[in-house]
Amino acid sequence: MKEIAIVGPGGLGGTFAALLGLTGQCAVTVVGRPGAHIDAIRASGLTITGQKEGVAHIAAVDDPTAVTACDALIYVVKAQDTAAVLAATAHIEVRDFAVSLQNGTVKDELLVEAFGRDRVIGGVAVVAGERPEPGRITWTYDGVTQFGELDGSPSARVDYLVDLCNAAGLNTQASAAILAATWTKMVGWIPIGLYATLARQNNAAILSDPQMATGYVGMVRELSALARARDIPLTNLGPYHIAAWNEGSEAEAIDKVMHSPLAGSQSTHSACQDILRGQPTEFSACIGPMLEDATARGVALPTVQALYAALMGLERTL
Repeated sequence: MKEIAIVGPGGLGGTFAALLGLTGQCAVTVVGRPGAHIDAIRASGLTITGQKEGVAHIAAVDDPTAVTACDALIYVVKAQDTAAVLAATAHIEVRDFAVSLQNGTVKDELLVEAFGRDRVIGGVAVVAGERPEPGRITWTYDGVTQFGELDGSPSARVDYLVDLCNAAGLNTQASAAILAATWTKMVGWIPIGLYATLARQNNAAILSDPQMATGYVGMVRELSALARARDIPLTNLGPYHIAAWNEGSEAEAIDKVMHSPLAGSQSTHSACQDILRGQPTEFSACIGPMLEDATARGVALPTVQALYAALMGLERTL
């Protein structure tokens, strides 16, 4: 039985930890900050509700040094915490692979720097979960999860992780183009998150509004231009139909967005959840590098830059 350590048992990480733990096919340990959440998991297990219900009796530690080795190391911490968390877990012997399910476009290269390219596979999860109270996770949305080797080759370890996650109830696929999948998610996720944090509304409320739907399409197309400048082909991933939204006129794309599954989602964006808790979002770590790259390549991102500046101003008041 493989040993899997999951660093960051929040909404998304906790969803994966509970679901994988409930399979009985692997030994799961979560690594989190000291506090009530880890204490509750130790005492009573990790309870999951929503799209699946159960209690996963898994190991939980609040000191990374308690984990010395594992077969798979999965990072699900906030993007802005990556450097500190990688330093705190650098001692862990990774026998098979490390993978990041974090947001951002540079996450895999950060893992490569830490563990070496042969120990890293790529991952992207269009999945939503919330942590309503310590020791409890609500699984609110399952779009799609993909894993793939960074060079696009097939591998037994990718197949293992895909099969395990499917057995856990997650819609999971192997990808031969995991970088494209990562960028596709970010191109769809960032614009809805910018509106969500500023308007403090869920996805459905935002994309049912013609003005915000128009702005959303504009930002999707801005970020798509940056991907094209990097020769990264965008696809359709879960609710993010990015390839389709780049086809035809702007009016046609707006209509597609307003009638898409994303527009029917009652989920609250994770960045909005951060703001509602009075915490900073991941956007400085996710959008910042993209804006720097866009400037260097001469790609204009005016709407993204304007809303990002507004959000950074809001965060300074928290």
